[in-house]
Amino acid sequence: MRYLSGSYLPAAGVQKEQLDLIDFPHITHVFIAFSVLKKEEKSGFYLPIVSDEVSAGIRLIQQAIQQQKADSKLLLSIGGAFADFFCPATRTEENRQAFADKARALCEEFSLDGIDLDWEFPGIPHCGVLACEHCVHDFTLLCESLRKTLGNRLLTSAMGSDHWNRLENKTLSGLLDYVNIMTYDMADTDHSSMLLTKNAMEGWLAQGYSPRQLLLGVPFYGRSKDENRNWMGYDRAMKQVQEGKAQLEPSDEQNRVVFTDGSVLGLDTPDAIRLKIAYIEEKGFGGIFCWQELTDKDGELRRAMTEIFR
Repeated sequence: MRYLSGSYLPAAGVQKEQLDLIDFPHITHVFIAFSVLKKEEKSGFYLPIVSDEVSAGIRLIQQAIQQQKADSKLLLSIGGAFADFFCPATRTEENRQAFADKARALCEEFSLDGIDLDWEFPGIPHCGVLACEHCVHDFTLLCESLRKTLGNRLLTSAMGSDHWNRLENKTLSGLLDYVNIMTYDMADTDHSSMLLTKNAMEGWLAQGYSPRQLLLGVPFYGRSKDENRNWMGYDRAMKQVQEGKAQLEPSDEQNRVVFTDGSVLGLDTPDAIRLKIAYIEEKGFGGIFCWQELTDKDGELRRAMTEIFR
């Protein structure tokens, strides 16, 4: 059985020196973040665009993969947590088809293997993202347009961990190759705990998807009630531990970094990733992915993720 081991990689502003540190031969799929939606003046349609910075990043990522003789598949991620305009972009058949046509054109322009939709929470307004009562069905219709237009290219979607009971899953399961389940940000400090992770994965599994379609997400960052430390990357947190400014408290539920001032950061360590891989193998899920590769500078978490290839 071949597992997927994926990585979200922000392309805007990425440097060759950063990419040289990434072990691409052990990354089966790279999700390039992000393309966003912009209104086209001539048609009035909202379409995915790739900025000059992201375009340059894609070229650097491709060069790094070639230099390392890796065969990682590249997908363009459209959206992101704060990306707006999916709601108007999917309201009409004409805009949905224009969206799909532009997505295919971007795949051809950059020699990509597919598209990853990062609407994340269709039908729910959040982080300033618009939503309406039509969004859930319009999301399904967009996936239908993309599936027909992309042909044999991959179509995946990053979805909120608890969003499984709000979508038209019977139809979506026949359209999407993989669902990237964001099993993080599910609470404050304990945002990626094993309990919440299992609840989310099994919630999605109960919707009729094949286990192989479902990918478990791990965060390369931590969450804290202390806003000064919330979203701290793994490498920064471990530096604090190494310098004696914090202490790592391992747990089979949620690893924590406790700082000398008493604030607490919940994050995944290599041991946590190994536990999640064992769970993936037990349930027969399709694999694992991370958000995001650049916050693990020494590759410690990535090395733990390679154990899925045993």
